Amino acid sequence: MKVKSNVIIFSTDNKERTDVRRLKEKKLQIALDNQNNLPEFEVNNKEDVKIMVCNRLKEMFGTTKFYIEQLYTWGNTQYYDENTELIVSYLVIVNKEHIKNEFLPVDFYDITIEDLEDVRRIQKVTLESENKTIEYEIETLVKKERNNVEYINKLVGKSEISELTSIIIHTGIKRLRNRIENTNIAFSFLLEEFTISELQQVYEIILDKRLVAANFRKKIDPMIKKTEKVVKESAFRPSNKYIFNEDFLEYWV
Repeated sequence: MKVKSNVIIFSTDNKERTDVRRLKEKKLQIALDNQNNLPEFEVNNKEDVKIMVCNRLKEMFGTTKFYIEQLYTWGNTQYYDENTELIVSYLVIVNKEHIKNEFLPVDFYDITIEDLEDVRRIQKVTLESENKTIEYEIETLVKKERNNVEYINKLVGKSEISELTSIIIHTGIKRLRNRIENTNIAFSFLLEEFTISELQQVYEIILDKRLVAANFRKKIDPMIKKTEKVVKESAFRPSNKYIFNEDFLEYWV
């Protein structure tokens, strides 16, 4: 069987500051190559797929400081070609400050998602880099069979990216939104030391909604430890820096 693996790489960047009284706002990004595809790797029967992907990412980034988990295995024959009969996708998160290689085979694109029609569940997605803008629409269909409900994503019309790429992006974002609610995956977007405001912004750009600061602080308080360091990036008083509380993992369900 001819197997390939690809990766959807998430990161964040700072928006241009519009208010000196506030921290720079973050934006969610993904990585695409110059053909508008997700990075892809050949798979052989002599190497563990995840280890192989990690080794390729290490070569790409020049670091092992990234998060990785298997996202999905695509077995739909409509995505097969003469070189591929199965596609294994991985979700990856990397903080750009950890990337050591100056010349990357990918560009990072800002992601904007807009609901168009609630009834048909159509969303407009805009991917924007310094040199290129890609737009497409994706529809979520509901398939009911016996007692099962399945959600199927479908590219609407033509686009500069393939349907499978658009579906993997959609699936990856849905996975992030699910995982951020019940794991510590949000911390993978940050450096080891961070402010609560930075952490809250990560939650907000993934969940695509504003959070009440007091409620958010209560939610994440068991997950963080205060350091002696402070940072001043706005006109207000300096903010304390925190680290992830690894003891919290002992109580993770």
